[in-house]
Amino acid sequence: MWHPVIRRFGLKRAGLRNFLLTQQEMTKHRFPEKGVCGCEGFVCTASGSVTDSSPLYGLDCEMCLTSAGQEVTRVALVDASGRCVLDELIKPLNPIINYCTEFSGVTRALLSPVCTRLSDVQALLLQLLPPDAVLVGHSLDGDLRALQLIHPHVMDTSLLYRMDFGRRFKLKHLAQVILKREIQSAVCVGHDPCEDALAALHLAQFFIRKGPGEVVQEYLQELWQQQLPDEEEQQISDHQYRPQSFGHALFRSGQSAVLLGRCSEISGVLLCAQMCRRQQCSSDREVVCVFRRVVQSYSVSVLLFSSFIHTLKQSTASAHLQQVCARLQQMCVLYVGPLPSDATERLVLKLLKRCGRLRSTRQLHNTHGAHMEVVFEHLEGAALALERLNGHQLSDCTIKVRRPVHEQTLDLDECVCERQQDRVCERFLYVCDLSRKAQRREQQLQTFTHFGPAAVHAGTRSRHAFIEFESADSAQAAVGVGLLTGGRKLWACPALTPPHMSSWTPPEPPTTETISNAQPGEECDERLLERRIRKLDRRVGKVYRALEANCLSIVILPGSRVDGVDHLGLCFIQCKQT
Repeated sequence: MWHPVIRRFGLKRAGLRNFLLTQQEMTKHRFPEKGVCGCEGFVCTASGSVTDSSPLYGLDCEMCLTSAGQEVTRVALVDASGRCVLDELIKPLNPIINYCTEFSGVTRALLSPVCTRLSDVQALLLQLLPPDAVLVGHSLDGDLRALQLIHPHVMDTSLLYRMDFGRRFKLKHLAQVILKREIQSAVCVGHDPCEDALAALHLAQFFIRKGPGEVVQEYLQELWQQQLPDEEEQQISDHQYRPQSFGHALFRSGQSAVLLGRCSEISGVLLCAQMCRRQQCSSDREVVCVFRRVVQSYSVSVLLFSSFIHTLKQSTASAHLQQVCARLQQMCVLYVGPLPSDATERLVLKLLKRCGRLRSTRQLHNTHGAHMEVVFEHLEGAALALERLNGHQLSDCTIKVRRPVHEQTLDLDECVCERQQDRVCERFLYVCDLSRKAQRREQQLQTFTHFGPAAVHAGTRSRHAFIEFESADSAQAAVGVGLLTGGRKLWACPALTPPHMSSWTPPEPPTTETISNAQPGEECDERLLERRIRKLDRRVGKVYRALEANCLSIVILPGSRVDGVDHLGLCFIQCKQT
């Protein structure tokens, strides 16, 4: 009953309507939907009511990389009998950067004589698909987005044969295990979309015919690598799994727990009162003592240490945070000039904003020629301006971009070099000069997914973005390629600011004057915090040493929000070895 397939679909065999993606699931997995941002101009198919006898159609697309991102070059549609009713090559509107032949099988020679455009294939699909058609595919959201097609009735085999935590099986693996069929063979160059569409269709038909319960029981070992309990020991319900609290699950399994801490803290912890003993303690020291006496009597122990949190809340030691904010702001300050006499402020700002959002600007006229002091909002924007705009020609005048030189900025270059070597940022990329138009901007960002799976962190209309890749190699490869979109290159550089740094810096960082006026007691507070954390560490060590072998230990330092700034927490997990 805890299996992800059973939790979603239950155990009983049912008609195909029970396995369609719901509206919420389509939104969660980013399927194209009418009226959703990024789906402007998409074609909608005719929509009708679906029954258990509605026809299934397998769909698969092959892509290439163009200046606008990924675009479809071949599409295949297979009907319920396995007959391929559509297999078309498509010539993209934008210039092709990479044909991705190893995956798509499409070459320059194969695509050169083709005149079919995406709009032609969309028209063919509208003719072929009846109103109650159900489209079947593997990770179908990407295919529908590439086709710029909105269809309300879909079945995704990567979500039928699902795993926990959003992981998905590859189509090749599912076909090999379930269908005993080899697809996407290494002998062939590229994938055959007809073969992939047919495999997805047969996987869906097999799932509907067998039912989720039988599929899980038959392929649990071979596919999911789990042991199914004996039928005598499991109480299987015909209803879908309903989530329960952790405390209730402990109680149902006959296990006991103890909760140790101060009265005010333990009263807010949600554990089942029928099985959890609550022991009030006056101090953290008493928590450790009581735990060492009763640890052998309970399956689960929850210990709340409160002295460090109280010290943290009462502390005024925010000077270090202010210094970090001020230091970051110093690294974002640049001087630009000399500026041409005929250059307007708007022209200069337009040039600077190509590198990133500006926090503030100030014109300086008491020098040889006009200069401008610029404060970027992100360190990456300042770094790009130094790299790209130093020596730039503006109205026949060569401008220089440099950092201010004074006592506090002498080692800024060394600090930036340290940031470039920080492993925390190695998977992140900073991209700027994006389009303000949502659809065009999304196409620009989709270009980077060619280098590997990536997540985009950006505002709604922001012209810059941070792209998080799954691997550092993908980020490095994306930086080394100048991507041309819409006739101009996107500017990109490795991220310098750690992902959590943005939560430390409020919109207006404190000035150096604020820091210099810090109270003398703040240094004492920092030393007090250091002593408290060492004491907490010793107590956690005593608790850990009292545990039995193979016991799982989880230490949580909760995050907090102070003066509108989020401070992230930490979690340590360790299984004690023998």
